[in-house]
Amino acid sequence: MCTRVYPLRQPPGHNPPPRLHLTFPEGLNRVFTAYIGIQLHSTSFDDTQQSATSLKQPALQIQERLLNPESAPVSTERFQLLGDGTSTTHPLSHNQDFTNSDIPPKTSPESQSLIWVCYWTEETKYKASLENLHLAEIYHSLDPVSKPHIGLWVEHFASDTSRLETVYSATDYLPGLARLPGTSTAQHVHTGYWGAARDRIPGSAEDLFEREAVDKNHSTNLPESQSAIKTITQSLGTHITGTNPHNMVHIRSGQFWGTCNTEEADAYLNTLEPKLRAGLSYLWTSPQETGSSGVRYLHNIEPVFTASSDDSISTIRQTKEACVTAFFRNMTDLEGWAARHPSHLAIWAGAVKHGKRFGDERRFRTWHEVSVLRGGEARFEYVNCMEGTGVAKGMALLDVRAL
Repeated sequence: MCTRVYPLRQPPGHNPPPRLHLTFPEGLNRVFTAYIGIQLHSTSFDDTQQSATSLKQPALQIQERLLNPESAPVSTERFQLLGDGTSTTHPLSHNQDFTNSDIPPKTSPESQSLIWVCYWTEETKYKASLENLHLAEIYHSLDPVSKPHIGLWVEHFASDTSRLETVYSATDYLPGLARLPGTSTAQHVHTGYWGAARDRIPGSAEDLFEREAVDKNHSTNLPESQSAIKTITQSLGTHITGTNPHNMVHIRSGQFWGTCNTEEADAYLNTLEPKLRAGLSYLWTSPQETGSSGVRYLHNIEPVFTASSDDSISTIRQTKEACVTAFFRNMTDLEGWAARHPSHLAIWAGAVKHGKRFGDERRFRTWHEVSVLRGGEARFEYVNCMEGTGVAKGMALLDVRAL
């Protein structure tokens, strides 16, 4: 057992009920994640059929390229976007209805944007799949009517298993990294106190994950000057690429109510979920204070498009599952929001109250995964996207060119 340089933050005598975290198979030291998105600009179309056609063109190409058997992801999940930092309105101000899982949302075109999250365990397949994606090529293949109204983007990164942590409320629903082959769950007691997430990261024993820290043992692949982090003045009509500063943090946090009875589902949707929405609203509108970027609220769907279907957008089925994804400048920023800001404290208190109300009968499931990324281990690419999309304002800029 290695000696800790930095002590655990767990309070003395703290003995909570055990929770679950993921264990990786022996020899798996890195995992790979990519988010791929099609953005239908919110003011694009009044005609629903035209919107559907415009989404279908790039979606079919993305699916075909991802399903290449030589480099296909181990796991793929699909989403519709419920909100992100490109919107100036309150998140879900259109009162998205989660209760009917068979009807696609009839709201603004922005909510029809599609997103895939993909996971790999082999670096060669991860790189080959992304090299085959060619978002600019897909964009230039779109018909002239659709092209001005479509944005394409990908955010992908490698995570050392020593620099990530997970937590799950139960074993009957395990998404995300838990779908990788050979993984299993184990109990832990690093829960129920501020700093528990950091304690669950193995590498925290000898690393504070500070923003300015440089990992001298690993190549960062960063631009020569950190002044490369700057404001992008033009996003539509441009192809933008960037990377991450050292110790940037990614989080994906999920909610699943598919097996809840009516009473518990209503309690989540009407009492707890609005607190989650309010917390996200704060993150979206306060990136400087929170260090957050790329905040998205996603609703899981199945299936997306099939090549044989002419009306495939109408076949999207919403599930009773959602997740939040975001990047933070570092662990300190994420911990600061979680431990001190009223918007997250309300989420936390609401979750505790929900758990006490339903006790052992509770079927509402929550989980998350957090990765602390080495400098240069992520790539962000945005093609004809709206201003403020993703982490465009928080990344180290590599290239900007006209389409």
